[in-house]
Amino acid sequence: MKKVRVEDGVGLVLAHDITEIIPGKKKDAAFRRGHVVQKDDVERLLDLGKGYIYVTEGEEDEVHEDEAARRIALSTMDENMELVPAKEGRVNITSKVRGLVTVDVHRLNRLNRIENVVFTTVPDHYPVNPGDLIAATRIIPLLIQEDLLRRAEFVGREGVIKLLPYAQMKAGLVITGTEVATGRITDASSRVEEKLKGYGLELVGKRLVIDEVIKIRDAVMELFEEGADLIITTGGLSVDPDDVTREGVEATGARTISYGAPVFPGAMFLIARLEGRYILGAPACVYYNTVTVLDLVLPWIMAGETVSASRVRKLALGGLCLHCAECHYPRCFLGKGR
Repeated sequence: MKKVRVEDGVGLVLAHDITEIIPGKKKDAAFRRGHVVQKDDVERLLDLGKGYIYVTEGEEDEVHEDEAARRIALSTMDENMELVPAKEGRVNITSKVRGLVTVDVHRLNRLNRIENVVFTTVPDHYPVNPGDLIAATRIIPLLIQEDLLRRAEFVGREGVIKLLPYAQMKAGLVITGTEVATGRITDASSRVEEKLKGYGLELVGKRLVIDEVIKIRDAVMELFEEGADLIITTGGLSVDPDDVTREGVEATGARTISYGAPVFPGAMFLIARLEGRYILGAPACVYYNTVTVLDLVLPWIMAGETVSASRVRKLALGGLCLHCAECHYPRCFLGKGR
């Protein structure tokens, strides 16, 4: 690069974007890389605090910030991600699908240890929709040596980030509780149905059953036979003697993976598995809380990940919902402390 006085830059080509900041209103490039400086630009550049500008006279083994950021981003991306062209040296990566972003923290740290490379991401196991921002990268100087850039690309290709798309799954819903099944109180499970549909799950059926082990067992098995890939039960998971949902689930032959989760709301959560298919026992909190432990675990299953008891225990760090007046989940710490 060559550094020249602004007054001497007329007719020269800018080697980098020049940013203009208007507090509270604007932060954008006033002049883009490649712009040929005109006589009328001089006063504005001086107003922006630019007494000097740069033109590119780089060595053959140096790469400009825009191209470098593009190459680093491309090295980390899979077919479910999209690159946003460079702006002021920064390249963004966005999602093309609904799914779960996973981050290899060790490789992310390795990438950021490479001199002059910056790469940042959303938290590990972050749920995203199409168009959501996943990661961003840039280099610190205007130019980076080719060997450093290649090192960054090598680490990127090892798998810093992945986007696991949600599978198309069918769900069955089992509402336990004699008081609901007999009509003594109104079934309020439509709220749960809407949540499942919001995740893209197809509901194949719903059963209202009394608090009997055999009835619960039969309802679960019937929904599996009707094509459900996943069963969600609600109610009957406390320590009350009438609450036999867990016993009913286990009567199917399912193995309980975890009973109880260090998450509020949702501490009495049940996770079981029968022949590779999950049964999730959701506590009564799903009827009145916007976000519960169900919202943390369900995306794992839909993204094809294995759920274990040790993984559920790790939700303890960041597992406390603050019940904000306006819920911004997943743009909060809930479920992201591990």
